[in-house]
Amino acid sequence: MPPVPPPSRISFWALHLGGWAALGLAMWLGVVGEAGRPVVALAHKLIFATVGAGLTLGLRPLYRRLRQRRLSVVALVAVCAACSYAVSVAWAGATTAATQAFDAAVLGEPFGPVQTWWFFGGALFFSFIVVAWSALYFGVSYDLEVRAERERALEAEGLLHQARLWALRYQLNPHLLFNALNALSTLIVEHENDRAERMVARLADFLRLTLSRGEVTEVRLADEVDFARRYLDIERVRFGDRLRVAFDVDADALGAHVPPLLLQPLVENAVRHGVLPREEGGAVRVEGRRVGTESGRLLLRVEDDGRGLAEGTTMSDGVGLANVRARLAAMYGADASLTLHRADGGGFVVQIDLPYRSGPDLAAVHSPVVTSSDGVAS
Repeated sequence: MPPVPPPSRISFWALHLGGWAALGLAMWLGVVGEAGRPVVALAHKLIFATVGAGLTLGLRPLYRRLRQRRLSVVALVAVCAACSYAVSVAWAGATTAATQAFDAAVLGEPFGPVQTWWFFGGALFFSFIVVAWSALYFGVSYDLEVRAERERALEAEGLLHQARLWALRYQLNPHLLFNALNALSTLIVEHENDRAERMVARLADFLRLTLSRGEVTEVRLADEVDFARRYLDIERVRFGDRLRVAFDVDADALGAHVPPLLLQPLVENAVRHGVLPREEGGAVRVEGRRVGTESGRLLLRVEDDGRGLAEGTTMSDGVGLANVRARLAAMYGADASLTLHRADGGGFVVQIDLPYRSGPDLAAVHSPVVTSSDGVAS
């Protein structure tokens, strides 16, 4: 496939050739009713437009240099006025000479000697047209520069936005790995070798899945649920029966687009505050609902049944929750929210409300996530 010409080149040639053709046609239509020979009159106007198009084309490289030098407005107008008049003198003389040569060749009229008035007689009229061409050239060029600069700014803003999202996402990886290794070291110190071995295997599988996602900003909720389940599998090695897990996600919500690592920090937070402090452990429940038929919303909820906060203390975001909140703000602005409140009977509830978005690549059918008898999603 041949390369596509840059937009500035397409715009210049379209305007230049189209404008001169329109001018020649308009001038011919203005005299065709009075001319006894309309075909000859058309030829004269074509000569007029062709010569003007060729001579003004020579101004283009000069004007490019003037734009690069960033002259003052007064200096630019003075140079353009002088150039326009010089081109007009040449245009007037060349048009008259070419017209008389055409008449001599086609109509048999005599071709007289070159006269001074050929060059200066119509130069003033011609100069207005060249000045208009010059003004259009600088106006269109400036408009294209502004558009190109705006596109570069938007592209740079988009790249910066993408970089911020990736930085926020990668902030979670060392945080997650630190917590997992800390738990692993505890198992080793307590000589829980079998459990430590299972945790290493599941941690390796979890990290492999993390790396396989690549530089993506959105994944399917079905994949994110599976990712959170794998993380909780690691924690179940650590806590055993003390950790009870339940997933309740609607089938029609599984195809939604969500940011990667959206649920994992929430369930990690639930395990840390709802299960870890209690000797008897606790339960973590993950819910997902699609609300509304037209476009709609996606509601995600992670709840634990822990002790909650002591009297007089306030809730605040940790690293994981603050990261999720920042990524939601970066991707959806005010159209998404993360709220944290106390659950009925104790514990915390973290709820995310964001737009329901899907696409053709999400057309694969997924079976609903159900809760098995032991509380593990299947």
